[in-house]
Amino acid sequence: MRILIIAVPRSGSTSLLNKIAKEKNLKPLFEPFDGTNRVIYNGEDNVVVKTIVSHHNDNLNLSKQFDEVILLSRKNVLECVESHAYHTYFSKKNRYDSNTPYLYEEMPLDIFKLCYSDILKWNSELKQISTIKNVPITYYEDIFDHNSEERLRKGDKIKNTNKLL
Repeated sequence: MRILIIAVPRSGSTSLLNKIAKEKNLKPLFEPFDGTNRVIYNGEDNVVVKTIVSHHNDNLNLSKQFDEVILLSRKNVLECVESHAYHTYFSKKNRYDSNTPYLYEEMPLDIFKLCYSDILKWNSELKQISTIKNVPITYYEDIFDHNSEERLRKGDKIKNTNKLL
């Protein structure tokens, strides 16, 4: 059995990868097409492969190698963008990695706008794949508990509004 998860970033794809791998006793492969070569997919059986929609230049042909394809996104685009922008900005500052709990804080507007544009583009690509392959998009909000203790975003940082007199 070969399962492929094609996801937008920050949609719970790593958690889904690990859950499916454990439940079906499959080898999890984390983002083998991200360009780092830290994980290699060689067409083997008994795997679940997770990729981000932008990591592979031909997701339609890639999907033909798999028995099952899961398309994953988020209904709440703003929260997806915030999470992606937070990860993009703060991981470059070496303050955060993708599996670290965090309190959301603002980042530069240009980073947010770029991430917003990217998420919209990647959701559009997922919709095209969904239409062509006749595979529904699965949404984060439908499979994960938004209030779970396992959720990485723990809330928002409170802005200090105290003024010196």
